[in-house]
Amino acid sequence: MRMTKQVEENSIAGINMAPIINVALVLVIVLIITAPILNIPSIPVNLPRAVTIEAKEQNITISYSKDGKVAIDTQVISWKDLVPKLKYRLKENSKALVIIRADKDVPYGEVEKIFDIVIKKAGAKRIAVATEQRRE
Repeated sequence: MRMTKQVEENSIAGINMAPIINVALVLVIVLIITAPILNIPSIPVNLPRAVTIEAKEQNITISYSKDGKVAIDTQVISWKDLVPKLKYRLKENSKALVIIRADKDVPYGEVEKIFDIVIKKAGAKRIAVATEQRRE
């Protein structure tokens, strides 16, 4: 007896979309989780510990690493560009809070130079020092 393969006329042929949708959703979740991390500059800064509150306004962040690199928000800049760029940012928003993120291993005299630049040369009115949240 000879066996033949029978094909149903009503069979559905197509692409299963469920795995594609699953991969797309995983990628969206990964992007949502990593997006806040992209706002931190690439220079390493080891912050001192303290209890602080979260700010809910647009801030200007100046980061200073122990190897002498300086950045405004996410852009690493040279020391000679610090004053003009900071003045420009403060001109856009004169009530902006300038947050100084200095590595805890940087001598205070070096951090004092940044305060001098921010207050006297750039004319900032509101200044804060960033610290790492204390885990209790």
